[in-house]
Amino acid sequence: MQDPDQDIRSRAFLAIEQLARDFGSRVPWGHIHAGFSARGETIHFATRAKGIFKPRQMSGALSIRTVVPRLGRKVWYEDQAPGSERFDAEGRLRYDLARGGPEEPTNRALRLAMQGRAPLIYFVGVEPTVYEPIFPVWVDEIVGSEARLSTADRLAPDAPVIIEEVRERSYSYGVQRTRNHQAWFSARTKSAYAYRCAFSGLPVRELLVGAHIVPDAEGGAASIRNGICMSTLHHEAFDSHLIGVDPDFRIHIAPRLRHRQDGELLTSLKNLEDAELRLPSRSQDWPDPDHLEHRYARFRAING
Repeated sequence: MQDPDQDIRSRAFLAIEQLARDFGSRVPWGHIHAGFSARGETIHFATRAKGIFKPRQMSGALSIRTVVPRLGRKVWYEDQAPGSERFDAEGRLRYDLARGGPEEPTNRALRLAMQGRAPLIYFVGVEPTVYEPIFPVWVDEIVGSEARLSTADRLAPDAPVIIEEVRERSYSYGVQRTRNHQAWFSARTKSAYAYRCAFSGLPVRELLVGAHIVPDAEGGAASIRNGICMSTLHHEAFDSHLIGVDPDFRIHIAPRLRHRQDGELLTSLKNLEDAELRLPSRSQDWPDPDHLEHRYARFRAING
């Protein structure tokens, strides 16, 4: 079963990515509620009334939402509680369905999106009326009163695109999905950096990854403070210790790279020497200096 709402999702993903960049991935509710344009009309991203949202113009759900209740308000769902990113054994996020059972309208709309392999936008509440959009996410299965969600690290190089009248690049179903905590870590890290490379400012989502500072193989946590958003080129350079970042967020280039002469791309890398890392808008999301010191010590040891 294919998703009949591809064209609307295409517009929604383009619009929410722009909002995420404009607001540093901390999007106020008013801008979410204002919606986007598709099929000649305004369509909302989400609604206050329901956590699972299906616009009237669509057959399946477009978004899901987890709120941060205002102080003193009742917590209705487990996934609203602090630190509630609850993963199953396969590393998929467990999202509470609406009360009312399988035939509750929004639960049914989410099931239709799942059957159509349709990507969704997940609005994660970071404070009352402010949301971090994580996208794309999928519903892999529904188990009892929970949906099991997976996300993508990055678009596959050969992913097909939807070509619309304005010939904009969009999201489609050729995205490689990874069912583990690392894909969620990468998605959250890229969101924290507003989908821009921390070294170059490159805003091309398809070329970005959320990279570990302390590698996973060394016990590095899947935490935003152990991550940096970077392009695939800078990721390879970082993992090869051609680029290092000190605890003061200063960038360093390995001597073996600085001494080479071979075109504009190499020059752009060498020009990063002593530049400052582009940090997230929230200081809570900045790299942990202890993690940077651990990684920078390795950089210094390898590069003499």
